[in-house]
Amino acid sequence: MSLGTRNRYGPPTVHIPPELIPSILQHISPAPPSLLPKPAFIDRTWEQYRHDLRAFIQFALVCRTWCTFTREIMFHTLIVPWLNESIIRLCSILRKFGSYSRVMTIFTTDTGESVRLLNRNDFYAALNNCLSSMPQIAKVEIYGVMDKIFGPSLPTEVERFDLLSLRSLKLAGSVGHSGKSLLHTLGRAAAFLETLEIMYFETWPSDHSPPTQLGKLRSLILHCTYLSVPGFIDLLRGPDEDANSGQTLRKLVIIPSHLQTIPPDITPLLTFDSTGERLRFLMIHRLDPCRSLEHCPALETFIYVSPTNSNIFPFLPRTLRRLAISAMLLSPSDRFVAYISSENARNLLHLAVALKHDADLAFTTTSEPFVSVTEACKDVGVSLTWMVPGMLRLGLEGWDDAAELFQTVQSLPKATLKVI
Repeated sequence: MSLGTRNRYGPPTVHIPPELIPSILQHISPAPPSLLPKPAFIDRTWEQYRHDLRAFIQFALVCRTWCTFTREIMFHTLIVPWLNESIIRLCSILRKFGSYSRVMTIFTTDTGESVRLLNRNDFYAALNNCLSSMPQIAKVEIYGVMDKIFGPSLPTEVERFDLLSLRSLKLAGSVGHSGKSLLHTLGRAAAFLETLEIMYFETWPSDHSPPTQLGKLRSLILHCTYLSVPGFIDLLRGPDEDANSGQTLRKLVIIPSHLQTIPPDITPLLTFDSTGERLRFLMIHRLDPCRSLEHCPALETFIYVSPTNSNIFPFLPRTLRRLAISAMLLSPSDRFVAYISSENARNLLHLAVALKHDADLAFTTTSEPFVSVTEACKDVGVSLTWMVPGMLRLGLEGWDDAAELFQTVQSLPKATLKVI
Protein backbone atom coordinates (compact mmCIF):
# COMPACT_ATOMS: atom_id res chain seq x y z
CA MET A 1 0.00 0.00 0.00
CA SER A 2 1.39 3.41 -0.90
CA LEU A 3 0.40 6.97 -0.10
CA GLY A 4 -0.49 9.32 -2.88
CA THR A 5 0.10 13.06 -3.02
CA ARG A 6 -1.44 15.19 -0.33
CA ASN A 7 -4.67 16.84 -1.40
CA ARG A 8 -5.17 20.39 -0.06
CA TYR A 9 -8.85 19.61 0.45
CA GLY A 10 -8.34 16.60 2.69
CA PRO A 11 -6.05 13.78 3.87
CA PRO A 12 -3.66 12.00 1.47
CA THR A 13 -5.17 9.53 -0.96
CA VAL A 14 -4.51 5.86 -0.21
CA HIS A 15 -3.90 3.63 -3.23
CA ILE A 16 -4.52 -0.12 -3.03
CA PRO A 17 -2.90 -2.21 -5.77
CA PRO A 18 -5.72 -3.58 -7.97
CA GLU A 19 -4.40 -7.13 -7.68
CA LEU A 20 -5.04 -7.05 -3.91
CA ILE A 21 -8.66 -5.95 -4.16
CA PRO A 22 -10.13 -9.38 -5.11
CA SER A 23 -8.35 -10.98 -2.14
CA ILE A 24 -9.73 -8.35 0.22
CA LEU A 25 -13.27 -8.74 -1.08
CA GLN A 26 -13.16 -12.54 -1.04
CA HIS A 27 -12.07 -12.42 2.58
CA ILE A 28 -15.08 -10.35 3.64
CA SER A 29 -17.69 -11.68 1.21
CA PRO A 30 -20.53 -13.93 2.45
CA ALA A 31 -20.10 -17.64 1.89
CA PRO A 32 -22.71 -19.11 -0.47
CA PRO A 33 -24.82 -21.85 1.18
CA SER A 34 -23.52 -24.72 -0.93
CA LEU A 35 -23.92 -28.26 0.35
CA LEU A 36 -26.60 -27.23 2.78
CA PRO A 37 -27.64 -29.94 5.23
CA LYS A 38 -31.30 -30.87 5.23
CA PRO A 39 -32.14 -28.73 8.33
CA ALA A 40 -31.11 -25.69 6.30
CA PHE A 41 -34.51 -25.85 4.62
CA ILE A 42 -35.90 -24.90 8.03
CA ASP A 43 -33.29 -22.68 9.67
CA ARG A 44 -33.22 -20.18 6.77
CA THR A 45 -29.51 -20.36 6.11
CA TRP A 46 -30.14 -18.98 2.65
CA GLU A 47 -31.94 -15.95 4.14
CA GLN A 48 -28.86 -15.15 6.21
CA TYR A 49 -26.76 -15.38 3.05
CA ARG A 50 -28.97 -12.84 1.28
CA HIS A 51 -28.81 -10.55 4.31
CA ASP A 52 -25.01 -10.73 4.34
CA LEU A 53 -24.93 -10.15 0.59
CA ARG A 54 -26.96 -6.96 0.92
CA ALA A 55 -24.46 -5.71 3.48
CA PHE A 56 -21.59 -6.67 1.18
CA ILE A 57 -23.04 -4.55 -1.64
CA GLN A 58 -21.89 -1.46 0.23
CA PHE A 59 -18.33 -2.22 -0.90
CA ALA A 60 -19.39 -1.53 -4.48
CA LEU A 61 -19.78 2.13 -3.51
CA VAL A 62 -16.11 2.60 -2.56
CA CYS A 63 -14.97 3.41 -6.08
CA ARG A 64 -15.32 2.27 -9.68
CA THR A 65 -12.58 -0.36 -9.34
CA TRP A 66 -14.18 -1.89 -6.27
CA CYS A 67 -17.54 -1.88 -8.06
CA THR A 68 -16.12 -4.03 -10.85
CA PHE A 69 -14.74 -6.65 -8.49
CA THR A 70 -17.80 -6.72 -6.22
CA ARG A 71 -20.04 -7.53 -9.17
CA GLU A 72 -18.13 -10.76 -9.76
CA ILE A 73 -18.85 -11.81 -6.17
CA MET A 74 -22.39 -10.42 -5.91
CA PHE A 75 -23.66 -12.21 -9.00
CA HIS A 76 -21.54 -15.36 -8.86
CA THR A 77 -24.09 -17.35 -6.79
CA LEU A 78 -27.77 -16.42 -6.99
CA ILE A 79 -30.38 -17.59 -4.47
CA VAL A 80 -33.92 -18.06 -5.83
CA PRO A 81 -36.67 -18.88 -3.25
CA TRP A 82 -39.74 -20.73 -4.48
CA LEU A 83 -42.39 -18.45 -6.06
CA ASN A 84 -40.77 -15.38 -4.48
CA GLU A 85 -41.64 -12.17 -6.32
CA SER A 86 -38.00 -11.02 -6.01
CA ILE A 87 -37.19 -13.12 -9.07
CA ILE A 88 -38.83 -10.41 -11.23
CA ARG A 89 -36.28 -7.83 -10.09
CA LEU A 90 -33.48 -10.39 -10.39
CA CYS A 91 -34.51 -11.06 -13.96
CA SER A 92 -34.27 -7.36 -14.76
CA ILE A 93 -30.82 -7.06 -13.16
CA LEU A 94 -29.46 -10.12 -14.97
CA ARG A 95 -30.20 -8.57 -18.34
CA LYS A 96 -27.26 -6.25 -17.60
CA PHE A 97 -25.08 -8.30 -15.24
CA GLY A 98 -25.95 -11.91 -16.06
CA SER A 99 -22.51 -12.58 -17.56
CA TYR A 100 -21.06 -12.51 -14.01
CA SER A 101 -23.30 -15.37 -12.80
CA ARG A 102 -21.96 -18.90 -12.45
CA VAL A 103 -24.25 -20.68 -9.95
CA MET A 104 -27.99 -20.58 -9.35
CA THR A 105 -29.46 -22.15 -6.20
CA ILE A 106 -33.22 -22.75 -6.21
CA PHE A 107 -35.11 -23.52 -2.98
CA THR A 108 -38.46 -25.15 -3.71
CA THR A 109 -39.51 -25.25 -0.06
CA ASP A 110 -42.12 -22.77 1.14
CA THR A 111 -40.37 -19.67 2.44
CA GLY A 112 -42.94 -18.62 4.99
CA GLU A 113 -42.12 -14.99 4.24
CA SER A 114 -44.72 -12.23 4.24
CA VAL A 115 -44.06 -11.34 0.61
CA ARG A 116 -46.12 -11.47 -2.51
CA LEU A 117 -45.82 -14.80 -4.27
CA LEU A 118 -46.07 -15.38 -7.99
CA ASN A 119 -48.25 -18.00 -9.55
CA ARG A 120 -46.43 -21.02 -10.84
CA ASN A 121 -46.46 -20.14 -14.54
CA ASP A 122 -45.18 -16.59 -13.96
CA PHE A 123 -42.41 -17.91 -11.73
CA TYR A 124 -41.35 -20.43 -14.38
CA ALA A 125 -41.34 -17.75 -17.07
CA ALA A 126 -39.17 -15.45 -14.94
CA LEU A 127 -36.83 -18.30 -14.04
CA ASN A 128 -36.45 -19.20 -17.69
CA ASN A 129 -35.64 -15.56 -18.53
CA CYS A 130 -33.02 -15.51 -15.77
CA LEU A 131 -31.34 -18.62 -17.14
CA SER A 132 -31.39 -17.15 -20.64
CA SER A 133 -29.56 -14.06 -19.32
CA MET A 134 -26.75 -16.11 -17.73
CA PRO A 135 -24.57 -17.24 -20.65
CA GLN A 136 -21.71 -18.35 -18.37
CA ILE A 137 -23.78 -20.30 -15.83
CA ALA A 138 -21.96 -23.51 -14.94
CA LYS A 139 -24.02 -25.01 -12.10
CA VAL A 140 -27.64 -25.20 -10.98
CA GLU A 141 -28.55 -26.47 -7.50
CA ILE A 142 -32.14 -27.36 -6.62
CA TYR A 143 -33.16 -28.05 -3.01
CA GLY A 144 -36.47 -29.26 -1.67
CA VAL A 145 -39.38 -30.95 -3.43
CA MET A 146 -38.54 -31.83 -7.02
CA ASP A 147 -42.22 -32.26 -7.92
CA LYS A 148 -42.69 -28.49 -7.71
CA ILE A 149 -40.39 -28.02 -10.70
CA PHE A 150 -40.59 -31.39 -12.43
CA GLY A 151 -44.21 -32.23 -11.59
CA PRO A 152 -46.69 -34.01 -13.89
CA SER A 153 -48.37 -30.79 -15.04
CA LEU A 154 -45.42 -28.91 -16.44
CA PRO A 155 -46.05 -25.48 -17.94
CA THR A 156 -44.69 -24.87 -21.40
CA GLU A 157 -41.96 -22.61 -19.99
CA VAL A 158 -40.21 -25.60 -18.42
CA GLU A 159 -40.00 -27.32 -21.77
CA ARG A 160 -37.98 -24.35 -23.04
CA PHE A 161 -35.46 -24.13 -20.18
CA ASP A 162 -32.09 -23.41 -21.71
CA LEU A 163 -29.56 -25.44 -19.70
CA LEU A 164 -27.11 -26.08 -22.52
CA SER A 165 -24.18 -24.33 -20.83
CA LEU A 166 -24.51 -26.33 -17.63
CA ARG A 167 -21.52 -28.39 -16.54
CA SER A 168 -22.84 -29.30 -13.09
CA LEU A 169 -26.33 -30.10 -11.78
CA LYS A 170 -27.19 -30.79 -8.15
CA LEU A 171 -30.58 -32.15 -7.10
CA ALA A 172 -31.16 -32.30 -3.35
CA GLY A 173 -34.62 -33.24 -2.19
CA SER A 174 -37.53 -35.60 -2.52
CA VAL A 175 -38.91 -37.09 -5.71
CA GLY A 176 -42.47 -38.27 -5.88
CA HIS A 177 -44.25 -38.54 -9.22
CA SER A 178 -41.75 -36.44 -11.14
CA GLY A 179 -39.30 -39.13 -12.16
CA LYS A 180 -40.01 -39.13 -15.89
CA SER A 181 -40.25 -35.34 -16.08
CA LEU A 182 -37.00 -34.99 -14.15
CA LEU A 183 -35.21 -37.31 -16.54
CA HIS A 184 -36.66 -35.42 -19.48
CA THR A 185 -35.31 -32.12 -18.15
CA LEU A 186 -32.02 -33.78 -17.30
CA GLY A 187 -31.83 -34.96 -20.87
CA ARG A 188 -31.85 -31.39 -22.16
CA ALA A 189 -28.72 -30.64 -20.12
CA ALA A 190 -27.12 -34.01 -20.72
CA ALA A 191 -25.00 -33.15 -23.73
CA PHE A 192 -22.63 -30.88 -21.77
CA LEU A 193 -23.12 -32.09 -18.19
CA GLU A 194 -19.86 -33.10 -16.50
CA THR A 195 -21.03 -33.46 -12.89
CA LEU A 196 -24.33 -34.83 -11.61
CA GLU A 197 -24.94 -34.70 -7.86
CA ILE A 198 -28.00 -36.25 -6.23
CA MET A 199 -28.86 -35.90 -2.53
CA TYR A 200 -31.70 -37.04 -0.29
CA PHE A 201 -33.64 -38.77 -3.05
CA GLU A 202 -36.26 -41.01 -1.46
CA THR A 203 -37.06 -42.72 -4.73
CA TRP A 204 -35.47 -42.98 -8.12
CA PRO A 205 -37.31 -43.54 -11.41
CA SER A 206 -36.66 -47.11 -12.51
CA ASP A 207 -36.85 -48.55 -16.00
CA HIS A 208 -36.33 -45.08 -17.48
CA SER A 209 -33.35 -43.35 -19.01
CA PRO A 210 -32.80 -39.72 -20.08
CA PRO A 211 -33.65 -39.02 -23.74
CA THR A 212 -30.13 -37.71 -24.38
CA GLN A 213 -26.80 -39.35 -23.66
CA LEU A 214 -24.75 -38.06 -20.70
CA GLY A 215 -21.84 -38.08 -23.08
CA LYS A 216 -19.44 -35.91 -21.03
CA LEU A 217 -20.32 -37.05 -17.51
CA ARG A 218 -17.13 -37.39 -15.46
CA SER A 219 -18.45 -37.18 -11.88
CA LEU A 220 -21.48 -38.94 -10.40
CA ILE A 221 -22.11 -38.10 -6.74
CA LEU A 222 -24.89 -39.93 -4.91
CA HIS A 223 -25.27 -39.29 -1.20
CA CYS A 224 -27.94 -39.91 1.39
CA THR A 225 -30.12 -41.58 -1.24
CA TYR A 226 -32.05 -44.80 -1.38
CA LEU A 227 -29.70 -46.19 -3.94
CA SER A 228 -31.27 -48.03 -6.86
CA VAL A 229 -28.36 -49.68 -8.61
CA PRO A 230 -30.44 -50.72 -11.68
CA GLY A 231 -31.84 -47.17 -11.91
CA PHE A 232 -28.41 -45.58 -12.03
CA ILE A 233 -27.19 -48.15 -14.54
CA ASP A 234 -30.09 -47.05 -16.76
CA LEU A 235 -28.98 -43.46 -16.21
CA LEU A 236 -25.47 -44.26 -17.43
CA ARG A 237 -26.71 -46.43 -20.25
CA GLY A 238 -28.91 -43.69 -21.69
CA PRO A 239 -31.01 -44.14 -24.81
CA ASP A 240 -28.19 -45.68 -26.83
CA GLU A 241 -26.91 -48.94 -25.35
CA ASP A 242 -23.85 -48.83 -27.60
CA ALA A 243 -22.63 -45.44 -26.26
CA ASN A 244 -23.14 -45.37 -22.49
CA SER A 245 -21.96 -42.63 -20.14
CA GLY A 246 -19.86 -45.00 -18.06
CA GLN A 247 -17.13 -44.66 -20.67
CA THR A 248 -16.37 -41.08 -19.54
CA LEU A 249 -16.99 -41.49 -15.80
CA ARG A 250 -13.87 -40.90 -13.69
CA LYS A 251 -15.26 -39.96 -10.26
CA LEU A 252 -17.89 -41.87 -8.30
CA VAL A 253 -19.18 -41.06 -4.81
CA ILE A 254 -21.79 -43.30 -3.18
CA ILE A 255 -23.08 -42.63 0.34
CA PRO A 256 -26.33 -44.57 0.93
CA SER A 257 -29.05 -43.30 3.20
CA HIS A 258 -28.42 -44.09 6.86
CA LEU A 259 -31.96 -45.51 6.90
CA GLN A 260 -30.88 -48.34 4.63
CA THR A 261 -30.10 -51.07 7.15
CA ILE A 262 -28.64 -53.31 4.46
CA PRO A 263 -26.35 -51.35 2.12
CA PRO A 264 -26.73 -52.40 -1.52
CA ASP A 265 -24.17 -54.21 -3.60
CA ILE A 266 -22.77 -51.77 -6.16
CA THR A 267 -20.77 -54.41 -8.04
CA PRO A 268 -23.21 -54.37 -11.02
CA LEU A 269 -22.69 -50.61 -11.32
CA LEU A 270 -18.89 -50.94 -11.27
CA THR A 271 -18.87 -53.80 -13.75
CA PHE A 272 -21.34 -52.17 -16.14
CA ASP A 273 -19.31 -51.69 -19.32
CA SER A 274 -16.13 -51.77 -17.19
CA THR A 275 -17.06 -48.51 -15.44
CA GLY A 276 -14.92 -49.35 -12.41
CA GLU A 277 -11.81 -49.89 -14.52
CA ARG A 278 -11.92 -46.27 -15.71
CA LEU A 279 -12.51 -44.67 -12.30
CA ARG A 280 -9.79 -42.49 -10.81
CA PHE A 281 -11.73 -41.29 -7.73
CA LEU A 282 -13.93 -43.49 -5.53
CA MET A 283 -15.58 -42.55 -2.24
CA ILE A 284 -17.99 -44.99 -0.61
CA HIS A 285 -19.59 -45.29 2.80
CA ARG A 286 -20.92 -48.40 4.57
CA LEU A 287 -20.45 -50.46 1.42
CA ASP A 288 -18.12 -53.42 1.01
CA PRO A 289 -14.72 -51.78 0.35
CA CYS A 290 -12.86 -54.90 -0.72
CA ARG A 291 -15.45 -55.96 -3.26
CA SER A 292 -15.51 -52.44 -4.72
CA LEU A 293 -11.72 -52.19 -4.92
CA GLU A 294 -11.53 -55.43 -6.85
CA HIS A 295 -13.24 -53.72 -9.78
CA CYS A 296 -11.29 -50.41 -9.64
CA PRO A 297 -7.66 -51.16 -10.57
CA ALA A 298 -6.68 -47.61 -11.65
CA LEU A 299 -7.81 -45.49 -8.70
CA GLU A 300 -5.77 -42.45 -7.71
CA THR A 301 -8.03 -41.44 -4.78
CA PHE A 302 -9.90 -43.81 -2.46
CA ILE A 303 -11.96 -42.58 0.51
CA TYR A 304 -13.51 -44.96 3.00
CA VAL A 305 -13.96 -43.52 6.50
CA SER A 306 -16.65 -45.95 7.67
CA PRO A 307 -15.85 -47.96 10.81
CA THR A 308 -14.74 -51.39 9.64
CA ASN A 309 -12.48 -54.27 10.61
CA SER A 310 -11.85 -55.27 6.99
CA ASN A 311 -8.26 -55.38 5.83
CA ILE A 312 -8.43 -53.30 2.67
CA PHE A 313 -4.68 -52.88 2.17
CA PRO A 314 -4.16 -55.97 -0.05
CA PHE A 315 -6.88 -54.64 -2.37
CA LEU A 316 -5.56 -51.09 -2.81
CA PRO A 317 -4.25 -50.48 -6.36
CA ARG A 318 -0.66 -49.45 -7.02
CA THR A 319 -1.89 -46.32 -8.81
CA LEU A 320 -3.23 -44.84 -5.55
CA ARG A 321 -1.98 -41.33 -4.68
CA ARG A 322 -4.47 -40.27 -1.97
CA LEU A 323 -6.06 -42.46 0.70
CA ALA A 324 -8.57 -41.51 3.43
CA ILE A 325 -9.53 -44.21 5.94
CA SER A 326 -11.04 -44.76 9.35
CA ALA A 327 -8.65 -45.03 12.31
CA MET A 328 -10.03 -48.52 12.92
CA LEU A 329 -8.05 -49.73 9.92
CA LEU A 330 -4.80 -48.84 11.71
CA SER A 331 -5.31 -51.56 14.29
CA PRO A 332 -3.31 -53.72 14.25
CA SER A 333 -0.78 -51.21 12.99
CA ASP A 334 1.66 -53.77 11.62
CA ARG A 335 -0.47 -54.50 8.56
CA PHE A 336 -0.63 -50.79 7.69
CA VAL A 337 3.11 -50.35 8.23
CA ALA A 338 3.74 -53.34 5.99
CA TYR A 339 1.51 -51.84 3.29
CA ILE A 340 2.92 -48.31 3.28
CA SER A 341 6.48 -49.59 3.06
CA SER A 342 5.65 -52.03 0.26
CA GLU A 343 5.88 -51.66 -3.50
CA ASN A 344 2.07 -51.42 -3.70
CA ALA A 345 2.18 -48.00 -1.98
CA ARG A 346 5.00 -46.55 -4.06
CA ASN A 347 2.74 -43.87 -5.62
CA LEU A 348 0.97 -42.87 -2.39
CA LEU A 349 1.47 -39.20 -1.51
CA HIS A 350 -1.28 -38.30 0.97
CA LEU A 351 -2.95 -40.19 3.81
CA ALA A 352 -5.91 -38.86 5.84
CA VAL A 353 -7.12 -40.71 8.94
CA ALA A 354 -10.58 -40.11 10.44
CA LEU A 355 -10.44 -40.41 14.23
CA LYS A 356 -13.25 -41.49 16.52
CA HIS A 357 -15.88 -39.34 18.23
CA ASP A 358 -13.78 -38.95 21.33
CA ALA A 359 -11.99 -35.64 21.86
CA ASP A 360 -9.41 -37.21 24.18
CA LEU A 361 -8.56 -39.93 21.68
CA ALA A 362 -8.61 -37.43 18.82
CA PHE A 363 -5.70 -35.50 20.28
CA THR A 364 -3.84 -38.46 21.77
CA THR A 365 -1.72 -39.03 18.70
CA THR A 366 1.26 -40.02 20.85
CA SER A 367 -0.25 -43.42 21.71
CA GLU A 368 -0.21 -46.60 19.71
CA PRO A 369 -0.95 -47.19 16.91
CA PHE A 370 -0.42 -43.55 15.97
CA VAL A 371 3.31 -43.39 16.69
CA SER A 372 4.16 -46.28 14.37
CA VAL A 373 1.84 -44.90 11.68
CA THR A 374 3.38 -41.44 11.92
CA GLU A 375 6.91 -42.80 11.72
CA ALA A 376 6.06 -45.07 8.80
CA CYS A 377 4.60 -42.13 6.84
CA LYS A 378 7.68 -40.00 7.54
CA ASP A 379 10.01 -42.78 6.43
CA VAL A 380 8.40 -43.03 2.97
CA GLY A 381 7.58 -39.32 2.54
CA VAL A 382 3.77 -39.62 2.75
CA SER A 383 1.98 -36.57 4.20
CA LEU A 384 -0.31 -37.55 7.08
CA THR A 385 -3.49 -35.71 8.10
CA TRP A 386 -5.57 -36.49 11.20
CA MET A 387 -9.25 -35.63 10.70
CA VAL A 388 -10.64 -34.70 14.10
CA PRO A 389 -14.46 -34.93 14.39
CA GLY A 390 -16.63 -32.66 16.47
CA MET A 391 -14.84 -29.41 15.69
CA LEU A 392 -16.32 -26.26 14.18
CA ARG A 393 -14.76 -26.27 10.75
CA LEU A 394 -13.57 -28.61 8.05
CA GLY A 395 -10.55 -27.92 5.90
CA LEU A 396 -8.67 -30.42 3.78
CA GLU A 397 -5.39 -29.24 2.35
CA GLY A 398 -5.08 -30.63 -1.15
CA TRP A 399 -8.45 -32.39 -0.90
CA ASP A 400 -10.65 -29.64 -2.29
CA ASP A 401 -12.62 -32.03 -4.45
CA ALA A 402 -13.58 -34.13 -1.42
CA ALA A 403 -13.82 -31.69 1.48
CA GLU A 404 -17.55 -31.00 1.19
CA LEU A 405 -18.38 -34.67 0.81
CA PHE A 406 -16.99 -35.52 4.23
CA GLN A 407 -19.69 -33.38 5.83
CA THR A 408 -22.43 -35.73 4.62
CA VAL A 409 -20.94 -38.87 6.15
CA GLN A 410 -22.67 -39.70 9.41
CA SER A 411 -19.53 -41.15 10.99
CA LEU A 412 -17.56 -37.96 10.29
CA PRO A 413 -19.43 -34.72 11.06
CA LYS A 414 -17.91 -31.27 10.81
CA ALA A 415 -14.19 -31.61 11.51
CA THR A 416 -10.91 -29.84 11.58
CA LEU A 417 -7.45 -31.11 10.78
CA LYS A 418 -4.24 -31.71 12.61
CA VAL A 419 -1.47 -32.05 10.06
CA ILE A 420 1.75 -33.81 11.00
